[in-house]
Amino acid sequence: MSTNLLVAKDLGLHLSNRWLFRKLSFSVPGSSFVAITGPSGVGKTSLMRLLSGDLKGNEGNLESNLSTDEKISMIFQDLQLANGASTLANALGGCLGRHSSVRTLMGFPKQEKDSALKWLSQFGLAQKTRQWASTLSRGERQRLAICRSLISRPKLLLADEPVASLDNQWADETLSILKTNQLQTGGSLVCSLHDEEQVQKHADFVLRLHAEEPESWSWENVAA
Repeated sequence: MSTNLLVAKDLGLHLSNRWLFRKLSFSVPGSSFVAITGPSGVGKTSLMRLLSGDLKGNEGNLESNLSTDEKISMIFQDLQLANGASTLANALGGCLGRHSSVRTLMGFPKQEKDSALKWLSQFGLAQKTRQWASTLSRGERQRLAICRSLISRPKLLLADEPVASLDNQWADETLSILKTNQLQTGGSLVCSLHDEEQVQKHADFVLRLHAEEPESWSWENVAA
């Protein structure tokens, strides 16, 4: 039986003079894909930030069973790329935590470059490694941000609308790659999504948030 990577108990978050959610309890099992869905403004991004540790809840608690050397990585909606750096340099940013600043000044190890090139190729960016990130299309930039996160080798990958700027084919392929990679490495993926077809096709569990009633969230095992 998989160990839960995160366990949320009675979480509540109050922002902008309203409760986004209350009494929210769920777990993120190991080797699973958890989708968070609901209408715009319901609190999906805020919940992702809470799970990442970037935001504190007003109620309840969040328990992590990750060890100190197991990483959480997040793919943000604003992507947070270095616009004045190359595609390859941005991708290699995912491995900075594994090397000292002195080591990276002298250049990244070959195995890290090979890994970055592999992911860039898989996401259709092999011919754009020298191109500045600022010159890429929105969809290419989104795929680059995904590469960077995968290169960081997270145990828990949080992805906030990671396929919003991708066409249907790339969106489907990207979600498949993310899920396969995380499950193969014993990790998990928590992903906020709008598209119900994507949720039903890829997710193992679904957390649905409801805008009008912060306590009326629901949890489904869609893989059962």
